[in-house]
Amino acid sequence: MVTFTAAGVTVSSLSDPENEQITPDDRQQTIEVVGGVVVQDYGHIAAGDKTAWTIVFPSAAWSQIVAWWNARTRVSIVDAAGDVFQARIVVKSYSRVPRFSRKAIAAQIELWAV
Repeated sequence: MVTFTAAGVTVSSLSDPENEQITPDDRQQTIEVVGGVVVQDYGHIAAGDKTAWTIVFPSAAWSQIVAWWNARTRVSIVDAAGDVFQARIVVKSYSRVPRFSRKAIAAQIELWAV
């Protein structure tokens, strides 16, 4: 189970995240110099990593997740391992859970550290 909290409102998932995929933020900054371009590599910036999860929410919690997504709200997240971090939720796709279509939503979300 994962807990999401923002503005005094807390919602929990029905499942632990599945299919976790982390996309590292490997930024580069280009600085133009007379006679050419110099690329300065600042390496991996962990604060910019994106984490993708497949996760199941109760329908009531789903409406709050969508509200935070639409408002671009920064949310405090406690994952299944007990790690706490801040991120913005981006919904990539969602569907009703078979056999529990009125009670649960399965979603693919990304968590963007901001």
